[in-house]
Amino acid sequence: MNNLRFVGILKILLPILSIFIFSMCMQDEYDFNKLDDEMEITAGFLAPVAYGSLNLQDIISEFDSSSFISTDADGLLLITYEDSLFSYIADDLLNIPSQDFIEFFIESDFTILPGFPGWNTGDTLTILRSQKFPFTFSQGEKLDSMILDQGNMVFNVTSEFQHTGNIVITCPNIRLDNVPFERTILIDDASGGFSFNSSFPLDGYTIYLNDSIGTDTMFLPVNFKVELISSGDAITAGEEIAVTATIENMNFDAIFGYIGDYELLTQTGEVDLGFFENTLDGYIYFENPQINFNIKNSYGVPAAVTISRFVGFKNDIDSIQMIFDSSIDTFGYAYPSLADYIANDIYKDTTISINGTNSNVSDFLSFLPSKLEYSLGAKSNPEGPTGSYNFVSDDSKIDVGFEFILPLWFKADNFALEDTIDLDLMDIDQDANFIEKVNILLEVSNGLPLEIDFQVYFLDSLYNPVDSLFDDASRPIIRSGITDPLTGEVIAPGINKSFVEYTKDDIANLNTVRYGIIRAGLKTPSDASGDQFSVKFFTDYSVDFNLSVGVDVKANSNDF
Repeated sequence: MNNLRFVGILKILLPILSIFIFSMCMQDEYDFNKLDDEMEITAGFLAPVAYGSLNLQDIISEFDSSSFISTDADGLLLITYEDSLFSYIADDLLNIPSQDFIEFFIESDFTILPGFPGWNTGDTLTILRSQKFPFTFSQGEKLDSMILDQGNMVFNVTSEFQHTGNIVITCPNIRLDNVPFERTILIDDASGGFSFNSSFPLDGYTIYLNDSIGTDTMFLPVNFKVELISSGDAITAGEEIAVTATIENMNFDAIFGYIGDYELLTQTGEVDLGFFENTLDGYIYFENPQINFNIKNSYGVPAAVTISRFVGFKNDIDSIQMIFDSSIDTFGYAYPSLADYIANDIYKDTTISINGTNSNVSDFLSFLPSKLEYSLGAKSNPEGPTGSYNFVSDDSKIDVGFEFILPLWFKADNFALEDTIDLDLMDIDQDANFIEKVNILLEVSNGLPLEIDFQVYFLDSLYNPVDSLFDDASRPIIRSGITDPLTGEVIAPGINKSFVEYTKDDIANLNTVRYGIIRAGLKTPSDASGDQFSVKFFTDYSVDFNLSVGVDVKANSNDF
């Protein structure tokens, strides 16, 4: 056994040849133990050095790492690409505005002079007042209640009465454990210049607005009870207590009723389609492709979704518009009911499927877009206040996912894939000095219903052409498997043999090569009239190959 330096050439040429045949998918299948640095070479004899079998699932997995491969019940291969488009939580969409109640005055409409019966020092006078303050929103809401996660009630109180006493403020429709919110403010200054400002937490309270249902404005009733303790001075008509109340910093745990006409989502974005990024030209038409919008929703609100833009781009200039029928232009999605909220089952799933029955999706994909741009919008309560009852919790969320399902069931004509790889052959001319010729024979048994026409172009550091792996006369076309004319399934493989001869000059000329371009053309079979038909690709389809090499050495190997 003799150590030959030109084994380095073989380890370059063999991967180049077989990798390029199947878009760089077969290198893991080589039996490289047969390419040991110590080899016994017989001039002119082709010895098998690499062999293997590759199924279509392996090829696709290498070709497109951004998607995953699955099968249907019949074993038909599916390429699936998934991505999350966007997600909104309730806090991103719905806010309860602070409520600044109009200043309310508790006035005396009579005069009580000192010494008046019942108004001696220490005697008590009670004044009762009630007021409905408007509770306002901005989107046409008609709520009957809301549970606050947090919030604050802020009171600012001044008194002109020259007496001490208490102000009891009760909000019967703001409750915690069904107990109304109530605060007592002590008037401890009888000078007539009393003032008070303080904030009280509303965390966990429920605000009920159901008394307002059926009216144009929501109201929050507030009761005031003033107890003045006589200091001996008079009460003069027109003296007053001024109360300003503000509810602020409200975050809800849940709200119920009609939430109005919110834009639940408005999203514009783009999705890269990795499995088309290396396509070059030609024609391919997929049967039964499917684009799904997977919506997970826990807003208890009906909505209408509109797709205002769905455009595929092959580059920055060329584009194609997805065309939908009326069922897809605007659509709804599932939402939980109040009973679901009570049962803690608020997440509802909806799949909106774009397919050949409601769009031009097959023509869209025939354009070979490498990315798509979209604009989606959803507006709540398309039927208005007469529609379904609404609820939204602070955990309510809309997740919209994107799923592209591409069955490998298509017809193609000169559909070309192209990719550029690093291929530095700087030192290859040194090894060329030791050989006269390298002969390579590739035998392929193609079990795919697909004809493969391939070429490899060698480029220098400036991407200028240097050479190609095959000249036009020897460029191999691997015949497709023989298909059943009725089912389109492969019933026998296509057999192909390709022979490549490299002289030492051919090898030496590759020393300027730094890059390689792989180009593979794909074509599906035709019927008797010459019309192509669509074929299916199943999990049991495979490509088997055997690679043999013969080397004519320049001198006896013992000289090296």
